[in-house]
Amino acid sequence: MTKTGINILGLSGSNRADSFNTQLLSVALECAKRQGASITQLDLGAINLPFYNGDLEASSGLPDTVLDLKKQFEAADGLIISTPEYNGFFPGLLKNCFDWLSRRTGPEDPILSAFDGKIAGLMAATVGGSGGIRSLTSLTTQLHYLGVTVLPRPFSLTHAGKAFNDNGSLGIEQLATVDDMVVALLRALRRSD
Repeated sequence: MTKTGINILGLSGSNRADSFNTQLLSVALECAKRQGASITQLDLGAINLPFYNGDLEASSGLPDTVLDLKKQFEAADGLIISTPEYNGFFPGLLKNCFDWLSRRTGPEDPILSAFDGKIAGLMAATVGGSGGIRSLTSLTTQLHYLGVTVLPRPFSLTHAGKAFNDNGSLGIEQLATVDDMVVALLRALRRSD
């Protein structure tokens, strides 16, 4: 395996302990690692990220956890995001993260610096048959607004409760589709260099 010099940051929209989306994200990041990318998997549920509040920002500036998160986003070339679908939308955990990351540290900090030049591959895992397509649509809209280029074919994992083997792996067909998405992301990142 040859190192690509590409840094991938992975986020799950779920903070549930046995989240299918976190499992799916881990599978995708392993694919990226096999392709030579450097990977970082964030656990948004473990980060002390308060709900965005303009009064808090005005009185204290950006919390240290937000500053650290911004650095991780700025250091990443690409994103892989796996999200559940809550009432037809992506979860507040992701929205809150994006709300904080959109804030500037000061006048010298470019607008939306955490998202500048980012390309994202999106995935969703649901226990039902929809595969999270509505959450992927809303997440794509949000990321486009923030200036992120989103790959055109997200991956939807339906019936996720039956999709993973006991060791957390996916079946051959599903794994091949995830791998295709990861390869497309790395190809797009190489072209954008």
